[in-house]
Amino acid sequence: MNLDCSNIKVLLIGDFMIDHYIIGTSSRMSPEAPVPVVVPQREYSIPGGAGNVAMNLSKMGADVTCVGFVGDDSWGNKMLSMLKNLEINIDNIEIIKNHPTTLKKRIYCDGKQIARIDTEKVIDWNSKLLSENLNNYNICIFSDYNKGAVKNINIKHDTLIIDPKKDDFSFYKNCTIITPNLNELQRATDIQIKDDQSLVVACNELIKENNFSYIIAKKGEKGMTIVGQNDYVKHIPAHFVENPDVTGAGDTVISTLSLVYTKTKDIELSAKIANAAAAVVVGKSGTETVTMTEILKSPFI
Repeated sequence: MNLDCSNIKVLLIGDFMIDHYIIGTSSRMSPEAPVPVVVPQREYSIPGGAGNVAMNLSKMGADVTCVGFVGDDSWGNKMLSMLKNLEINIDNIEIIKNHPTTLKKRIYCDGKQIARIDTEKVIDWNSKLLSENLNNYNICIFSDYNKGAVKNINIKHDTLIIDPKKDDFSFYKNCTIITPNLNELQRATDIQIKDDQSLVVACNELIKENNFSYIIAKKGEKGMTIVGQNDYVKHIPAHFVENPDVTGAGDTVISTLSLVYTKTKDIELSAKIANAAAAVVVGKSGTETVTMTEILKSPFI
């Protein structure tokens, strides 16, 4: 299977953030509260949110241009430096004064995550920097974490793929593919999703209301379901992974799905390979990326 993505140009619009990890161990409980006393052994940072999508797209060979914002702080500088080192175009990432870069700080103790500390400030932001001709791109991806970067998707392009966080899916009207998880689907429809039948009902309602071509519902350990126009339904079973770490798995899914769909226009194949990519990445610890070679050589294909 030839899935060389080096000729694919991607416009990625979304919420860029830093995932910071403190990896430690503990030999005693705190006398002050019923919590372990963690002794850090290692710390590292990696782009999260749309930054993780950009990293995945780049590792799979795509040419990526980013649109979004960071704060004028050390975390924002770190984000831009890491993306630039991968030759990702950061010219349209705005640096906002007196604004904190969104930060998710995770603390691990003896191999388990025991706490997460978030720093964020949601703002009303509209890009003044996007002057690119959209016809220069094969695909537009919106990585919406509801932090303020995704305010207007009324752009004209043949292929728009959205990873949503907003409860009102009319915001994403007319997009090609949208990739909600089950909780996001329930909030968008007020339908209790208790099985595949109710899931398909919810998806069909959203497709009818918002003219989506496809909804790919992410069901975690139960795989995915594709629902499309004209009563198209396909269930993709999950792959078993022992002790999965699901951090950033949705970013890997939308990255892989977008590139394979751009190459093939085959929604079922795209979802199957994205499903395999998710299985590969949840077998890693923390926010991680995958390459197309890793995916295609994995036992999940």
